[in-house]
Amino acid sequence: MKVRGDSMDGTLADGDWVLVDRSSRDPHPEGVFLLLVHDERRIKRVQRVAGGAWLLISDNPRYEKELIKPHDMKDVAILGWCEIRVGRVL
Repeated sequence: MKVRGDSMDGTLADGDWVLVDRSSRDPHPEGVFLLLVHDERRIKRVQRVAGGAWLLISDNPRYEKELIKPHDMKDVAILGWCEIRVGRVL
């Protein structure tokens, strides 16, 4: 999958390619995942928090963390674990 945007700057840059392991959909251990959130694909760090919620974290500090509460999980799916990054050499 091709990365778009700057929310994961520091780990992934706009235009990088990510190999996604679609067999790994459990956010344990924590890591960087490809998600479907309200029909929009996103790459974020996923952290489990108390009460069954997930915290979606961008590596770019300009972006706020997003809390997904258990009753909103129907709108969120983990599509896979981002395993390998291929980026440009400058």
